[in-house]
Amino acid sequence: MLCPECRTSLQPDARYCHLCGWDSKAAAAARRAAELGRRPAWKRWVSGVSLGIMAFVVLFLLLVPRTDAYAVPQVGSPAPDFEIPALDGGSVRLSDLRGQPVIINFWATWCPPCRKEMPDFQEVYDRYKGDGLQFYAINVGESRVTVRDFMARIGVDLPVLIDAGEEAQSAYNILPIPATFFIDREGIVRAVYQYQMSRAQIEFEVQRLMAR
Repeated sequence: MLCPECRTSLQPDARYCHLCGWDSKAAAAARRAAELGRRPAWKRWVSGVSLGIMAFVVLFLLLVPRTDAYAVPQVGSPAPDFEIPALDGGSVRLSDLRGQPVIINFWATWCPPCRKEMPDFQEVYDRYKGDGLQFYAINVGESRVTVRDFMARIGVDLPVLIDAGEEAQSAYNILPIPATFFIDREGIVRAVYQYQMSRAQIEFEVQRLMAR
């Protein structure tokens, strides 16, 4: 075998030429790059346009606000009604809670921010439930067994609803979780959080809710 550059004899399967430094792998890589560069112009044009369209769609979805038809309920609007099963049996209809302040929190066991804020919700709920505060953790898309195991593992006993049919999620147009809604005694949304809440934020919103 001869070196393509200096015509020096090479050992079988040798990668380098010790005289001129020729590298067989580098040469092969250069050939592949050249072959790609020789693709027909129309193929390069189609690839470029396709990538541009994909980038535009992604930016559109991330940056353009959802219309009112797909937005979560806003502060000052009536809280959409729903009726979904409770973890421990029976079902809960939101409209039946009229006259009491209500917090609903959409969550899942696989959501790290949901897990982190749950003990804070537990502490605040324990403090105010004697004054009529209602709290429901609405689990999205998980089985009762999974939810029960999780609650027992972290030592939380908040009231949990199982939204297996996505009735509540659809009514509230939930996309990211956690999502928490503070609803007053008249059934009006008074605060919306679509991210993990701190203990101070929870306490503040509950006090505002209880004062109405």
